[in-house]
Amino acid sequence: MSAELQARGIETRCQSIEQLAFGDADRLTAESDAVGIAYPVYGSDMPQLMKDFIGSLAPAKGKKAFVFCTQWLWSGDGARVGAQLLRERGFQVGWAEHFSMPNNVSVTVFSFMPYTNDPGRLARKLAKTAVKIKCFAERIAGGRPFRRGFNWAAKLAGSIQRLPYRRIFHRLRNDIGVDLSRCTNCGNCASLCPAGNLTWDGSEIKTHGSCILCLRCYSFCQEVAVTYLKKPHRLNRGKPYRGPVEDFHPRLLK
Repeated sequence: MSAELQARGIETRCQSIEQLAFGDADRLTAESDAVGIAYPVYGSDMPQLMKDFIGSLAPAKGKKAFVFCTQWLWSGDGARVGAQLLRERGFQVGWAEHFSMPNNVSVTVFSFMPYTNDPGRLARKLAKTAVKIKCFAERIAGGRPFRRGFNWAAKLAGSIQRLPYRRIFHRLRNDIGVDLSRCTNCGNCASLCPAGNLTWDGSEIKTHGSCILCLRCYSFCQEVAVTYLKKPHRLNRGKPYRGPVEDFHPRLLK
C-alpha cells in the first residue's frame, strides 16, 4: 500500500504500533495530512492491541483517515469497526477496504479449513490482492471517497461473526500451550509475543492467559512446539504459514 501511494506522489511512512513510544502516535498524526490504520481481522473484529492503540490517540479534530483490514474469507464489515473507533477519536474516515489474504490458521483443531503454504497457490491469491490494493491507492490519491462494508448487509454479516467471537474471546486467551517433548527452550516464542502471554523462566516456557490470538508463536516456532487447544501442528500439512512475503518475520516489528 505504501509503495502504491508513493507511486502516485503521496509521501508515506509505515509504522508498527508496537514500535511507538508514548506520544509518538499523536506527534506523527499531527505532522501528517492523513492517517491510515491497517490490521488483520479475527471473527470480523479488530485485534485487541489495535483497539487499545486507537483508544489511546488524542482527539484528531477532523484529520483525514483511511482504514483497511486483511481477511481470510469475508469479514463483512471488518474495516467499518476500525473506522467507527477512529470517528470516535475525531478522525474523518473517507476510505475503507478489505483485502483477502492466505489463511494463517493452520492449527490441527481447524483441519476442516482450507489451509495451504504452497507458494504457487499463495502467489495467485496475493496477485489478486495486489490489484485491489492498487485500486484502493488510486481512490485515496484521487480524493474519491470509498468505504466498503458500510451497508446493512455487511454490518449484519459482520455482527453474525463478531458477537459470538466477542463472547468467547476471554476463553480463547488461554488456549496457547507448549509441547515440552518438542520445545528446546530457545525462548523465541516468548520474545515474539506482543501480549506478554509467554515468558521463559530460565527452565521452561510459561503461559499467562493473556493471548490475543496473533499466533506468531505458533507460526514461527522453529521446532513447531507451540500448541493450540492442547493440540500440536499437524506436520503433514507442511510448516505453518509464515507471511505473504519472502523473509518476513515478526521480529522485524520490534
